[in-house]
Formats: sequence, C-alpha cells, structure tokens
Amino acid sequence: MIAAALAVLTILVAQQPDVDPEIIALTVAEIRRLLNAFVLAVTLPPTHTPHWSIWRRTSQARARRTHYQRRQAK
Repeated sequence: MIAAALAVLTILVAQQPDVDPEIIALTVAEIRRLLNAFVLAVTLPPTHTPHWSIWRRTSQARARRTHYQRRQAK
C-alpha cells in the first residue's frame, strides 16, 4: 500500500510546477520521509513534521542559490 502511495505521489511531484523560489519542490525522497514520519512513526507531535519539512526544503533552496551564485562568480 505504501509503495502504491509512493508511486502516485511520484507522478504528482513530476507534474508539480516550481512556483516559489524560496523553497524547493517536493522530491520523491522528501515525500518518502513525510510518509514515514506520518504513517510509520508517531513519536513526534503532528505539527513538527510539516514544520521540519518546510525548514529543510528552505535550507536546501538557500544552499542551491548560494551554490549557483558561487559558480557564476568564477
């Protein structure tokens, strides 16, 4: 069942436009982490996981921008 959900979400991610440059789009790996966090493990409060996911993707977007800026400076 989780494999089917992951397959459907993978298709949805592939069709998702990148609308906000401040945060990267959901990736298959991120969706897998979210599924694991919400379905398989319930030790953290429910509000922690979405907050952590947004923080993580924002951090990745910041790192991506910095990487591109450094490559352009050379």
